[in-house]
Amino acid sequence: MIALLGCSDNQQKESKDNVQESTLMEAKEITVEKRTDEGSKTIKVLDNTVEFMLIEKKLGDTDWEEKIEVSMALPPEYRFSLNLSNYAIWVTPNGDRLEIVIEGEEKYINLPEKSQMIYLN
Repeated sequence: MIALLGCSDNQQKESKDNVQESTLMEAKEITVEKRTDEGSKTIKVLDNTVEFMLIEKKLGDTDWEEKIEVSMALPPEYRFSLNLSNYAIWVTPNGDRLEIVIEGEEKYINLPEKSQMIYLN
């Protein structure tokens, strides 16, 4: 009976490890969706590339406004997920800035034109 419990514990540990590895692998991909009249459309998939790493670094290095609730007139033009967070992106009417919200986390940034992530198109 002790041997069976030992095997069972090892199987549970291996199963947990596989789930964690799978989650980490999923976090290394960004699927960018664009709003359309019919809903949303995948326009780009970034995996472990330079673009992916630049976006991850840019979002990590940005000073987010926290505990802020943002209300926009229209749904976001773009959406993507990264490291278990969902990002909603609006392009300002002049097209010179990106407004980004981390959905469900009350975080917001407004990026100036020169620091925009050009990888959405």
